[in-house]
Amino acid sequence: MRRRALFYALIVAVLVASAGLASLSLSLSRDVAERERRAILDTTRELALEKVLGVEAELAKSENAVFDAVDVSNLLDFQKKLAAERPAVETVLILSDRWEIIPDGFFTRRRSPASIEQFRERFRRDVLPHLRARPVGLDERARYHLTIDGRPYLFSVTRRVSGGRPVYVVVEVDLAYMVGTVFPQYFAVTGSPRVYQIVDEVGDIVYGYAFTGVPADQIVEVGFPDSFRQWRLRVAQREPGLAAAHGKRRVVDVALIAVAVAVIFAGIAGLVWAERSARRANALKSDFISNVSHELKTPISIIQMFGEMLYTGRTTSPEQAREYAGVIARESTRLGRLIDNVLDFSRLERGKGVYDMAEGDFAEVVERSLDIYRHRLDQAGMELRVDVDPGLPPVEIDENAMTLAVLNLVDNAIKYAADGKRLDVRVARDGDGVALAVADYGPGVARDEQKRIFERFYRSKQVRLKSSRGSGIGLALVKDIAEAHGGSVDVRSSPRDGTTFTIWIPVRHG
Repeated sequence: MRRRALFYALIVAVLVASAGLASLSLSLSRDVAERERRAILDTTRELALEKVLGVEAELAKSENAVFDAVDVSNLLDFQKKLAAERPAVETVLILSDRWEIIPDGFFTRRRSPASIEQFRERFRRDVLPHLRARPVGLDERARYHLTIDGRPYLFSVTRRVSGGRPVYVVVEVDLAYMVGTVFPQYFAVTGSPRVYQIVDEVGDIVYGYAFTGVPADQIVEVGFPDSFRQWRLRVAQREPGLAAAHGKRRVVDVALIAVAVAVIFAGIAGLVWAERSARRANALKSDFISNVSHELKTPISIIQMFGEMLYTGRTTSPEQAREYAGVIARESTRLGRLIDNVLDFSRLERGKGVYDMAEGDFAEVVERSLDIYRHRLDQAGMELRVDVDPGLPPVEIDENAMTLAVLNLVDNAIKYAADGKRLDVRVARDGDGVALAVADYGPGVARDEQKRIFERFYRSKQVRLKSSRGSGIGLALVKDIAEAHGGSVDVRSSPRDGTTFTIWIPVRHG
């Protein structure tokens, strides 16, 4: 029945693992796609910034050509030169320190007198206050991107010394020339996998076409840092890339197949492991039954033998009768401990280890437990040394369970470390708890086995080589009892230096 339950549990585990790994594969695939999308966006952003800087460099070239050509002493030649070269300039104004247009200091490509007068009025009313509020230094440049009466303007101003006097040179950039001539040179590249558009502050398209069917998260948007501050360049991929999509799909398929194969192999390995574990557990339990039977048989035989001797009166004196009765009492105690071990282990196996906790004197419990085994220690030729710190605080313990734990530790020392001829027991305060240390001077426990000796049915290699029998559950019970009290048990041992088991129980506060 248990094997069948384990088999179905493994099937469920395989299915869960398959679903989990498939989900993980999809998640990883999404992560890869997201990283690829971000890489494309980062590359697009870098390219967009590069183009923006190119546009601003082109604009600065046109402005510098005007600034460098200003000659207050010969403004007529300056105007002729501007008319012949056609830079990206609509209007040039040369202002005095008092922000007044100097004679012949006005040049524009506008032809209508009305439009010229309208521009001059707008300049005085809407542009000049911006220039006077933040005047530029000598040979410095400042740009103003303004919207006046619903129409965009871009002005560039610098301060120069010409003809021995400082003047302000104001350039109105020809936006129609920039949009119709300069922008296409940078943003209308034939065969480019990207499309571009420039929008104003309200999102209306200034240059380019509307993006159709492009998700918002795939559009890169950058500004013009030093020129068209109210406009923004927007870039999108012309196509999502079918080849890349197929490549990602193939990667996902291969990953899912690999995951499925891995899960199958893991399931097979799990079944093999479960079968071996079941066989090992059965073997250990068989050994346990055999050892427990032997352990129980020995005290029963002794009790039976001395009981018959007393019953038939085969004693030579009252002292000998008392001695036989003492043997029967001690073996009965030993038998009771063995039965308690088995019963407690049975409850532990069923997950029903219930302990009756009450406040008590841990040191007193230890001393009473040792009194039970003093005769066995004497028979084994072992000297018992007990050291109890005075004034130990009370702890919450199950006295019967703790007695069983102490007896198991002492019994182990008698069985496997009697050659050391001594057993040291110390009860002392240890931090926020009380610690019981049981130290023998036997052969010790190998380092690689020190953690396993607390497993159920496990017996160390050195013990198995001896004739001493044991159930393999004593230390497992000690560990369970200690942890049920909120404490712990550990072992420190080295070959030929003996072994020390320490049970630590916390002191309850409040």
